[in-house]
Amino acid sequence: MQDVIRLAIKEAEALGAGDCEAYVATASESEVFIENNDLKQAKSQDSAALGVRVLVNGALGFYAVNSVAADKVKQAAAMAVKMARVSPRDKFNSLPSGRSKVAPLRGIYDRKAEAFEAGDAASLAAELLQAAKSDSRVSVDSGNFTAALVRHWLGNSNGTLLSERLSAFSWSVMGMAIDGSDVSSFDVQSGSSHSVKGINVLSAADEFVHTVVNSLGARKIDSFNGEMLLTPAAAIELVEEAVEHSINSDSVQKKSSHFAGKLGRSIASPLLTIEDDATNPQGLAAASFDREGVAHKRNVIVEKGVLKKFLYNTYTARKDGVRSTGNASGSTTTPPSVAATNFIVAPGRQSLDSLVSEIKQGMMISRFSGNVNPVNGDFSGVVKGGRIIKNGELGHAVKEVMVAGNVFKCIKNLTGLSKERKVIHSSILPYMRFGGVSFTGG
Repeated sequence: MQDVIRLAIKEAEALGAGDCEAYVATASESEVFIENNDLKQAKSQDSAALGVRVLVNGALGFYAVNSVAADKVKQAAAMAVKMARVSPRDKFNSLPSGRSKVAPLRGIYDRKAEAFEAGDAASLAAELLQAAKSDSRVSVDSGNFTAALVRHWLGNSNGTLLSERLSAFSWSVMGMAIDGSDVSSFDVQSGSSHSVKGINVLSAADEFVHTVVNSLGARKIDSFNGEMLLTPAAAIELVEEAVEHSINSDSVQKKSSHFAGKLGRSIASPLLTIEDDATNPQGLAAASFDREGVAHKRNVIVEKGVLKKFLYNTYTARKDGVRSTGNASGSTTTPPSVAATNFIVAPGRQSLDSLVSEIKQGMMISRFSGNVNPVNGDFSGVVKGGRIIKNGELGHAVKEVMVAGNVFKCIKNLTGLSKERKVIHSSILPYMRFGGVSFTGG
């Protein structure tokens, strides 16, 4: 694959490219699907793809192919140069300068994963399904177990040549509980690991069963204004998207970020500290280097409520006269963009039970179904898997309840974080409690 990289760069330069980058990724994947309370399909596939990015007099060209054969590599280089010649110039277009010093990241590749077969994936999917069906009231609508071995290479005309191997396992289960005419809210639980040892489908299945069974017997409630306690999964749906949008330098530069102009200022409760950290191997987005070959690092974005940093790739960093934070994102099919890696919220000092015990009137939400405006932070939607909390006691499930508010006001009104955290793919989050939220009963 290093020869593929060199060939792409050589061809592009021969055709007039001033700078060239080639990115190659190969993958071997096995996936087993669950549908309607049964294993339905298993598939395995191998893939290889190449993306070539070139700069010609400041104009960008990009082309991708699903092959690393020599003729396809040459085609990708030629087409990328052709695209650049008809694209507008942009003085901020550039590749990372010099060879990036990248230290290999441990904990993201498990050699035992090489012996993992499709049959192993099927066995674990069956185990997940059996555990989810341990309660006769539970109905599994869908789910899956996926195992993947990935290797990627990145090289450019500035002398960078990097490669890395990753192993990833992920699983999920979605469905509901049915007891006669009583049907619970849908719920989905998932898990992930870079290692075979870290696979634990039973934990996701147990939490799924617990959540849907406890959603039975839902009742209508009166409207009220109180505290909202989000599970980590609900926090991803309700909070993370808007915050990620606002810390993205591309959003800032396009004037669509709520945090624009607020560096060094308090934007949230002092309880809130947020990191973007691709060097944390617990998250599935962990890797040694980003889509441009810049070394990943731990970025503290919000520290005790104060906005410390935005996320950059090389292009947006050059626009602002700063260094890339290692957040170039993308695959072989697209030129690099900017995105968060592992989104991590620091834990609190209280247990989940303690957070609940302090709520006089509020609601725990395990899922949110609605809309969140990432620009202004407004949200409104239906509470799913919600349970009423009164005088410190977790009560019955609720139905036909609407919740509305603003994400950026919520993080200023953050009243508690649990010391327990959950890893959900590339998010590592605690339970989060917010005050002054409006709930509308049906």
